[in-house]
Amino acid sequence: MLARDCWLEIQPKGINMHYSPVTKKSLLFAAVCALLGVAPVKAIVYDEAGPGGDLSNDKAAPTALTLTPGLNSVIGTVNGFPPGTDPQDWVSFTIPTGFVMTSYVNSGYVSSDPQGFTGFQFGPSFMGDEFTAGNYAGYAHFGPEATNPDMTPPVSTVGVDLLPLMADPTFAPGTIGFTPPLRAGTYTFLIQQGNPVNTAYQFDMNVRPVPEPGSSLWLLGLGGLAILALRRRLGYLDRRIR
Repeated sequence: MLARDCWLEIQPKGINMHYSPVTKKSLLFAAVCALLGVAPVKAIVYDEAGPGGDLSNDKAAPTALTLTPGLNSVIGTVNGFPPGTDPQDWVSFTIPTGFVMTSYVNSGYVSSDPQGFTGFQFGPSFMGDEFTAGNYAGYAHFGPEATNPDMTPPVSTVGVDLLPLMADPTFAPGTIGFTPPLRAGTYTFLIQQGNPVNTAYQFDMNVRPVPEPGSSLWLLGLGGLAILALRRRLGYLDRRIR
């Protein structure tokens, strides 16, 4: 099965029905698309508007979610410390054995405040003070005008993968640190809005299988065979039509 938007275009030309030449580039593109297959399935793991309601406000007992292969989304709202009533959402993500989490994308943000805060710690709950950088594996401010400790001007993180930024010690100084992607295990994430304004957010996590040793070479070899077979087939059809 070819992935969507992958095709070979062969058009008739004139009465003799000669086929337009297929370039090496288009052959390679078709083979790669065939190897990649269909795009990962996207699943909403948790939406606060659904029957589950508000995500946990307790760092010692976060909402426990198991991620599935493909794209996983968490959608919610926070509204700040008093006079706000829901400043923090705590959620623990479990990545199954044999898989890794390759991205943590701030795909949505709606608020009158230009930024919120997110960070995570290893384990099924958060230990220690969440206002101390040294208790995080990584953290980041997120939003349309997020300001972070690396001293760069405010920038939008909407649509940005935060995982490599959270792992950068100049971007998130003082943390325990980690190396992306996140391996199989459980991680507790905080999503926070400090100011008393309603803030809607969405985060997308991409989960992929851990590549088997030698799988890249196997895929390259298979791609080469696919290209060779396709070229031979197209050459045979061209000779028949001529």
